[in-house]
Amino acid sequence: MKQSLVFKCIGLLALAGLLSCGKDPIDESGLLITPRSQCFMTFFDLLGSDHRTVLVSGQTKIDTTALTVTAVARFGTNIVRVKPYCSVVTDAIVEPNMGVWTDYSQPQKYTVVSGNRQVRKTYTVTVTVQQ
Repeated sequence: MKQSLVFKCIGLLALAGLLSCGKDPIDESGLLITPRSQCFMTFFDLLGSDHRTVLVSGQTKIDTTALTVTAVARFGTNIVRVKPYCSVVTDAIVEPNMGVWTDYSQPQKYTVVSGNRQVRKTYTVTVTVQQ
């Protein structure tokens, strides 16, 4: 009898949990859309073919007002084939996706999109090689 009551209570709790789950909005990538409107980059790095950073420590500058990132790669780095990574404010996303081999011999543009998908800020990333 006691066991039956426990199973009924567990069943009711599970049912209540399923019913309380609303239909949260998601974007085309399957990511949750949140009410956050903040939209900025907080960290940027480039990795070489050995998956280690190629940037000179302390030389990367992110300007959230001018929407620019300037970085200095170590002497001898082949900036034609590096993988970018960045961090953004909570719930924001970056377009196009990072983590793919990219040519930084010319400035690259990345758009940070807020959690509510309504604010978009395009950053220009410029990388130079240490002299």
